[in-house]
Amino acid sequence: MYDLERQEKILNILSKSGSVSVARLARELFVSQPTVRRDLSALAERGVISRTHGGAVLRDTSEREIPLMFREDQNNAAKRKIAEKAIEHVKNGSVIFLDASTTVSYLIPLLERFEDLVVVTNSPKTSMRLGERGIKNYSTGGLLLMHSVAYVGSEAERFVAGINADLFFFSSRGYLEEGSITDSSAEEASLRRAMLKNAEKAIYLADSTKRGQKYMYNICDVADVDAVINE
Repeated sequence: MYDLERQEKILNILSKSGSVSVARLARELFVSQPTVRRDLSALAERGVISRTHGGAVLRDTSEREIPLMFREDQNNAAKRKIAEKAIEHVKNGSVIFLDASTTVSYLIPLLERFEDLVVVTNSPKTSMRLGERGIKNYSTGGLLLMHSVAYVGSEAERFVAGINADLFFFSSRGYLEEGSITDSSAEEASLRRAMLKNAEKAIYLADSTKRGQKYMYNICDVADVDAVINE
């Protein structure tokens, strides 16, 4: 088992129990306690957990970024349902902006149903997955944020400014039902605003964990989007 696989399993265990001992992790993962301690140290350096005497606890995630690799498998069933609702807005020949969020990535296999699509995304992972399915797409390029595997910055925003899209599918860290859609990353919020400006129709996708959450950087108001799709 690779380091990242073990660390993801550790986070899954912590998400259910809140805290865990080194001894328990060693038993459940079939590895030595020194290996577990190294994994816990790596997770603590990323700010995902806090070390305790003999174990670890999951940190409050409200004010920090969670690496993409640890977000991709959260709320899978809900995100698939959201994607099935969202795909109803797509038509053959659509030009589509997709942001780099994990929620939006669930649209990728559903786009195979359509012909002559053009997708523009700031996610290199999304771009590769679309290409594997034969879906024509462009990646914005720009500065790569490793925690979210997303391109951002002035180069990405200039690329987006040159495209007129029919649809923009996006998500974020949180939203207030009668208020704003917000994120904890200034760079990603800015890129999403650029996509929003150049899209005829904007669709916001959010599972239940996003509702009622407010973060530092505003993307837009809920009233500025054409639809909010949740569970």
